[in-house]
Amino acid sequence: TKQVWASLFGLRPWVSLAKAGRSFHDLNMAVLVQELLPVKYAFVLHTKNPFSGDPDEVYGEIVPGRGETLVGNFPGRALSFRAKKGQAPVVIAFLSKSTWLRTRECLIFRSDSNGEDLEGFAGAGLFESICAKSDLPCVVRFHRLQMVIDKAYRQNLLQKLADVGRSVEQAFGGTPQDIEGCIDPQDRIFIVQSRPQV
Repeated sequence: TKQVWASLFGLRPWVSLAKAGRSFHDLNMAVLVQELLPVKYAFVLHTKNPFSGDPDEVYGEIVPGRGETLVGNFPGRALSFRAKKGQAPVVIAFLSKSTWLRTRECLIFRSDSNGEDLEGFAGAGLFESICAKSDLPCVVRFHRLQMVIDKAYRQNLLQKLADVGRSVEQAFGGTPQDIEGCIDPQDRIFIVQSRPQV
């Protein structure tokens, strides 16, 4: 928990706060302790497409393994897609990330701050998440990855994610959401966090 707490005092939060014209004293943080799920895929969804501004189109990105591959500084692209209400999902770009992170059963220590709630300040992703056991970096074998080689599976999975995104948005009163989640080896979808889309 010390490493997570120490990330509050890192360069990223200071620079981001200064850019937003906010004081460091506006920011509060706690450390959450959660069980780390074994994951097959990790994803991020925006229930209002951030590129087109279309409120009826979900935009998503998905990678194999833990979400740090997606939100961290790993080279390559996630599989990205958009899904308009009443239409089949459309793949925008295929996966090109060559590394995925395999989780091991353990606890994860994550920050929870009010940074996401401060007006004019997108505080998501500023602080560290630390696993009790290190992830195992693995090489992506594209020719074996179900979401790459099996179109029917991929389309079904992307449709489920778009539907889940819309359900989460509805649960939050119709406010567009920025959602992070994962899919376990049994293809069950888990929402890790959701916050209003900035």
